[in-house]
Amino acid sequence: MKRFLARFLHRCSFRAYLIAYTFSAALIFTSPLAAGEAATRSKLAVNSLLLDAAQQAELIVAVGERGHILYSTDQGHNWVQANVPTRALLTGVHLHDETLGWAVGHDATILRTDDGAKTWQVVYSDVEEETPLLDVWFKDAQHGFAVGAYGLFLSTRDGGQTWQQNWISEEDDFHLNHITAMEDGTLFIAAEAGVVYRSDNEGESWQALPSPYHGSFFGSLPTGDQSLFLFGLRGHLFISDNKGEQWTEIDTRTTAMLTAGLKSKNSHCYITGLSGILIIAPNCDDSMIDQKQLPDRSGISAMLEGDDALILVGESGITRYTP
Repeated sequence: MKRFLARFLHRCSFRAYLIAYTFSAALIFTSPLAAGEAATRSKLAVNSLLLDAAQQAELIVAVGERGHILYSTDQGHNWVQANVPTRALLTGVHLHDETLGWAVGHDATILRTDDGAKTWQVVYSDVEEETPLLDVWFKDAQHGFAVGAYGLFLSTRDGGQTWQQNWISEEDDFHLNHITAMEDGTLFIAAEAGVVYRSDNEGESWQALPSPYHGSFFGSLPTGDQSLFLFGLRGHLFISDNKGEQWTEIDTRTTAMLTAGLKSKNSHCYITGLSGILIIAPNCDDSMIDQKQLPDRSGISAMLEGDDALILVGESGITRYTP
């Protein structure tokens, strides 16, 4: 734990930063006992710190502190706490369909569900390494990746039953904060120190793209065949129309950390982050940018689209907001 604490204080990843400097530093340090114990069921779990969310059809899943996993099948109006065999802080979740999904978190924990998020099983963990996983993404039911701190990059070809450790870069060990895919399968990883990786061959190899900024990036949002947003520290937001070969900076009028993006069904784009910041790009480009600050100013770490509102996940748990 001392080794991880020293590394953490020196180089803080997004979700760890989100907790340590904005919410509560005590939450990030899960002990070995907590990692091996089942998550405690709580009526207040829906209001607890949650760090990521995913949606497939009617199923919505949110994950966060103390191993909390919540799911909804009615557009986020009502939530049920899942049975989870760990209290490790959970930082990322991906759903393949309404049945199959994966979640990741501290102690390199990877969980899997095959019953629509009702119950979860640990399929990978490395407590001794003391390295958190920060995001997870699957191409299909068999092939997926989990990424995390200090260059941790895991891959699976059997639905997450077994995992192999690989390296994106043999020279760098940057925190890998977020992985996403364009419709054509092009993959992007937003990382620390202004690093952005792209894979044009389904994750077999990666290249570092020209960087428009030397601070950390915490996510990207594909918006078209060639275009995507890239966002991170101090309100920095960029857009590219050629898969990251060149970038244009967008004035967001904020220095709040930007943490999550969403392209809605009506093709509006939303970028959100700490202090309740919500940036709206109605054309999903840099032509018209509006910025709002939500009334409670709670930090937001993930965002989904419900039937009548945005579903916001973060410091205050799960809330709803109509733009």
